[in-house]
Amino acid sequence: MALPTKYRSDDNNELHEKLKWSFSCAIDKSDFLKQSKDYKSIEGWYNQAKKTSDNISNPSIVSGEMIKELLNHVYPHYTNIIIENTDMNIKSTDRGVQSDFDIEIVIMKPYVEFVKILNGEPMPAAKFTFELRIRTSISIFKPVNNSSSEYIELKKLGIELEILLLQMPYFYVSEPIKLTTKTFEIQNIRLPRKRQY
Repeated sequence: MALPTKYRSDDNNELHEKLKWSFSCAIDKSDFLKQSKDYKSIEGWYNQAKKTSDNISNPSIVSGEMIKELLNHVYPHYTNIIIENTDMNIKSTDRGVQSDFDIEIVIMKPYVEFVKILNGEPMPAAKFTFELRIRTSISIFKPVNNSSSEYIELKKLGIELEILLLQMPYFYVSEPIKLTTKTFEIQNIRLPRKRQY
């Protein structure tokens, strides 16, 4: 797996930010998605709501809400997968000798729903479904990981993330539409052993 870009981090904030950046690239740079009737319809909802409420910001909030919801779905689950696989690797190695390893491809299908309120009643949700295919390579710091450690410290976390669009509210998607593929590497990352929910 090619990993041309490197980042350094003392905790898992860098992972959160790189996932956010990947989702932003997938949504904000997709002409197909942003020019679609589905996306523009939801922008129209926000335009209408903005006329009657000062709490509604620019229609670009649509992409912001998509990115936020994808992070809410993906980040905790993916972080737990990394922690669980690292723990298993540590426990299975002989006398604490830990080697680099890859995590089997992780496939997630997060979705984002928008609901229009008409005359005080919610309308059927407009749902966008995505597919994420994540390949992960991990290098572990040998001296610091044991069962009593509060954190798992990784020397290197390499990620290849492919993002596809599976479903839109009105337009029929006959086959997955690739939005982007991102590869990046984070060095010196620390993850809390406590599961994140």
